[in-house]
Amino acid sequence: MTANWKNIARKTGIRMILLTFIVLLSSVVYERFLWKRDLEKEAPMLLDLIEMQDTARIIYFGESSNFSFNPEKDSLTDRISDFISYYYPEIPFGTLNHSAYHAGIYKPVIRSIPESSSIETVIVTLNLRTLDQAAIHSELETALQKMAVMYEPRPPLLNRILMTLNQYDDKSYVERDREMWEQWTYDTLRSDEVDFPYPTIRKWCEATKFPLPDGTEDMAKRELADHYIKAYAFFINENNPRISDLDDIVEICNDKGLNLVFHLLSENIEFADSLVGDNLVWLIKRNRDYLTERYSKKGVLVVDNLTTVPGWDFTDQNWTTEHYGEFGRQLVARNVADSLRKWYPDAYVSQRIIRSSTPD
Repeated sequence: MTANWKNIARKTGIRMILLTFIVLLSSVVYERFLWKRDLEKEAPMLLDLIEMQDTARIIYFGESSNFSFNPEKDSLTDRISDFISYYYPEIPFGTLNHSAYHAGIYKPVIRSIPESSSIETVIVTLNLRTLDQAAIHSELETALQKMAVMYEPRPPLLNRILMTLNQYDDKSYVERDREMWEQWTYDTLRSDEVDFPYPTIRKWCEATKFPLPDGTEDMAKRELADHYIKAYAFFINENNPRISDLDDIVEICNDKGLNLVFHLLSENIEFADSLVGDNLVWLIKRNRDYLTERYSKKGVLVVDNLTTVPGWDFTDQNWTTEHYGEFGRQLVARNVADSLRKWYPDAYVSQRIIRSSTPD
């Protein structure tokens, strides 16, 4: 019996050693020959980070607001991050941007910044709409969560296996849509400071708007007003999943000794006011105040650009986005650049804002 147990132990040991060797060899082969190909497809921001982590001192994380421009009016197509960098010509800048990304996707990328990197300061785009119900339950979220797996600072082969096994929030579009509509239907709008005409987003959107003498409605204005209600008629609080992501980013940057800037983007306040009313504007600004106060107390440098860009310079006049013309991109960039003087006062070089875009 003793001999049999020794034989079993010997065989098990050999198999464990062989299995360990196979796993290690597979990991080396994957990382050397296949990993970067997968990153190009699933996690391109990590590839960009790898390329700049030993040279850049300031990194800007952004979504489409950073690189969008008005093709009909703009003579300048520079990104917001480019305009910021012009104020600091002697400091190497890096830009990491991707359409539809948000704090939950930036978080694992920031976590992946090596301790030995040259990066000192991280600027994170804070898009107010990414905290609303439509964004949190977006049909894009499953694909984004899949990407997030590949961004985590773990062995690359392990990330690939976890992604293949769907070890992420892979709810179906139907599930996400149902959750969104539940919140639009039951989340209550209530405040002691301002009156809301309807108790929920759903009720507000169902109400008649812009009636015409013939009994119909101005549907173009009505539909745009409803877009603004769905985008901004919500209260941010600590239960919002994006707040958890932002809190984690603060902790990660503190642990790594990185300066952190939250860049709160401009929203089209003028349109929100004219299409919906001052109660929606109050709510947008209340959410801005919540974010700036919460993260200023945590030591984050919050740049408030909420009302910086004039309504006419938003590229999308019939939708809710943070896409600006060249004038708006320069305005928000100047405010971010001015805030960076806190850490780089001697490197700052004043720039002239060039305005060729004009309102219609």
